[in-house]
Amino acid sequence: MSHAEAVHTLQPAAGATDEIVQFTAELRYDALPEEARHYARRHLLDTVGVMIAGAGGTIATQAETVIKAVRPDGKLPVPGRARRADLLDAAFLGGTAAHGIELDDGYRHGSAHCGCVIIPTVLAVGYDRHVNGRALIEAIVAGYETNICLARACAPDLRQRGFHPTPAVGPFGAAMATGKLRGMKTPQFANAMGIAASSAAGLFAFVGGGGDIKRLHAGHASREGMQAALLAEQGVEGPPNVVEARDGFMQAFAFGRIDKARPIKLPPAAEYGITDCYIKPYACCRHIQPAVEAMFGLCTDEKIGFDEIKKVDVETYKIATEHAHVPWDDFASAQLSFPYLMGLAARYRGVKFEHFDEKTRKDPAFAAFAEKLTVSAPTEIDQLYPKLRPARVTVTTGKGKFVRQADEAWGSRQVPLDDDGLIAKFLGLVEPVLGAAKAKELSERLWTVDKADDVAPLVEASAK
Repeated sequence: MSHAEAVHTLQPAAGATDEIVQFTAELRYDALPEEARHYARRHLLDTVGVMIAGAGGTIATQAETVIKAVRPDGKLPVPGRARRADLLDAAFLGGTAAHGIELDDGYRHGSAHCGCVIIPTVLAVGYDRHVNGRALIEAIVAGYETNICLARACAPDLRQRGFHPTPAVGPFGAAMATGKLRGMKTPQFANAMGIAASSAAGLFAFVGGGGDIKRLHAGHASREGMQAALLAEQGVEGPPNVVEARDGFMQAFAFGRIDKARPIKLPPAAEYGITDCYIKPYACCRHIQPAVEAMFGLCTDEKIGFDEIKKVDVETYKIATEHAHVPWDDFASAQLSFPYLMGLAARYRGVKFEHFDEKTRKDPAFAAFAEKLTVSAPTEIDQLYPKLRPARVTVTTGKGKFVRQADEAWGSRQVPLDDDGLIAKFLGLVEPVLGAAKAKELSERLWTVDKADDVAPLVEASAK
């Protein structure tokens, strides 16, 4: 295809950028179905809880140390932190904390985490602008749907080209959420998209080690998307039609060729994607969770002892197999390691946060278990993804072979974590940081955020 043809031929994804801009500009709380509002509240509650628990993590603390060394305190409270930050730093620190302990939500069909990017953005801007709870819900939905439609359109190509979908699509959603809360006009939204595209980033190289960098990806996307909107508000122009244009986002990050770009789908043509995002009950990579659940379910039901296991065969989808050789030398990598997580499932009948401490990781029993594990992606299993996240686990012992298949993990729409379970997760994460009374009060305020005339006191209550 010549350059002239590429410029003048109508591409399959033509109008994608404008669709996102119009959807965001026209979105109104009163027009949202109650289901979408309910899920927005669920993901707000879930992500704030993870942010508060993750704020004390090593990477989030190191990020704050760097910021403290180069500029003074700001005025905005950050969930789980005592030090205040400026607008951009609040987004960066909040996003890093939210993605820092592998307990944040995600969208399976695009393999992207949304809450860790969008929620820190809306909390910081919402506090700064003193918006009401209804406006916050609008911004959450706008941000989620932007990230989801892009991640879905680009899957699985984006990941297969080596990019981490979360920070690749994240700046777009953060920009739309920021603009929504700041009352930007349609041309400003379009420029914010164009600017945000140049901040899309993040490699999946962390599966080979150095998992700490993954934590920073969400903070980067939250901050850069917010900054894109602020720049657009000041009159900075971005490239037009940046999602589908020649040398634009889809060509560069997903398909390599402009004529392969895919159309996007937004409500009402598609269901609200926020209603199909999962919530994590375990602090580990979501791709591995179905196999983990099948493993500890088998061991529990069949009364299989850890030392009785002679061999474990896992058949799953190809993207999940990328984690088959991830080491578990550090906290972050261990949460992404197929051998270590399956070892935890076999030994402890579950995966708990404390299982990632150095003493447990260094136990030689896990290296011995890894030698017994094989992970493969047969065609009949792989082709079920992304509709499902299948994993078939076969455990061989002296008593015989035991097989269990999990087609989806707990916390998905198919196998949901109900509202009571979600609140229990929130309290379990927040009580150690803020205390039981403050945790309970905060959960109630988040659950009824729509009624808040000003979300600033709520954000204030989330900080230490």
